[in-house]
Amino acid sequence: MGMAHAASWPEEKPITLIVPASAGSSLDINARRVMEDVSKTLKQTIIIDNRPGGGGSIALQGVAHAAPDGYTVGLGNTAALVLTPEINPKVKSRYSPATDFEYVARFTSQPNMLVVKPSMPAKTVAELTQYLRTNPGKVFMGSQGIGSTGHLSGEIYKRATKVDFSHVPYRSGPQVVQDMLGGNIDFMFENVATIEAHVESGKVRALAVTSTKRNPRFPNVPTMQEAGVAGYEVVSWSGIVAPAKTPKDTVARLNTALNAALGKPEVKAYVMQRGALVDGGSSAEFRAFFDAETVKWQALIKSMGGIATE
Repeated sequence: MGMAHAASWPEEKPITLIVPASAGSSLDINARRVMEDVSKTLKQTIIIDNRPGGGGSIALQGVAHAAPDGYTVGLGNTAALVLTPEINPKVKSRYSPATDFEYVARFTSQPNMLVVKPSMPAKTVAELTQYLRTNPGKVFMGSQGIGSTGHLSGEIYKRATKVDFSHVPYRSGPQVVQDMLGGNIDFMFENVATIEAHVESGKVRALAVTSTKRNPRFPNVPTMQEAGVAGYEVVSWSGIVAPAKTPKDTVARLNTALNAALGKPEVKAYVMQRGALVDGGSSAEFRAFFDAETVKWQALIKSMGGIATE
């Protein structure tokens, strides 16, 4: 009975994709575009369910406790699958990234961008570092939430340059961006897709990207390493996960549909125009990637003495 049901997936029933970010964020924008094609391939409606907050844990908890029938899946990311559970032990009582999910396929990846409000005197990373040193604790950095890559980007920068600032966590990227545009936040590390329009309009000033290579979307913006922060690298990634024990045939069909969508030139162009890169690949490759990322970030956070959940 179970095998017959799996083989007929998806039936006349919408598929819900839970996204750990608000509408208008980089994850949401790319998810909606890619899922348009996945929906056509599967001949079934896909509903985007935005559940921001908790460093991605609110959304992933919903996925972990959903029925493993293929009709509820999630968009896991670096924060929800690796960082938040490591930083906040309470999250591990709600879901286990290692055992509560089937890893369907990688989705997209992109760096964060270090931006400051126009009234900040710093024009380069070096100038920002100097400004922070002369104004310890008086400058406010916003982030998408505790455990987000924006938060961790700032923590790594703080330790690498021995500066001090006040961290203000929000529930999502668009929220902190709006507060920054209003002058309430001095700087932040935000995904390129979410902040690009404001960089182009001059409402914020870009100082660097957090990847080891310059982003094709902003070739004139240096990397943090080029800007003088040795060894600096933070890249946000995401991937589709399903509740543990979702039928293998269902996972395989979803993997095939997702890779087909990500492989289309127009989809690749759409994602790249927003500062991200498409990934894709097999379920096994995604699981191996997750395992490696977990080891890497656990070691880094341990070496930093942990991160306060404030």
